[in-house]
Amino acid sequence: MTPRDSESAERRARKQTAGRVGFAMGCVAAIVAAGINFARAPRPVTLGVGLLIVLVAALNIPLGIAVGLLGERFSRRRVEP
Repeated sequence: MTPRDSESAERRARKQTAGRVGFAMGCVAAIVAAGINFARAPRPVTLGVGLLIVLVAALNIPLGIAVGLLGERFSRRRVEP
């Protein structure tokens, strides 16, 4: 295994970990957002309103993944040639 292959494997592992952490952050944010929106929704909550709340809250998941991957990219050490 060449140093470049080990570097690539390390980078791939870091991206996997960052993606998983971002997914977890997105899920937590989605649950919190849905809870807040359900608490503030006018009563009675209809099916359409409930579905809209869940779908808007679910947008936090890909945003969390993106934030995790961006954090990995910005924290990556520079490789000098």
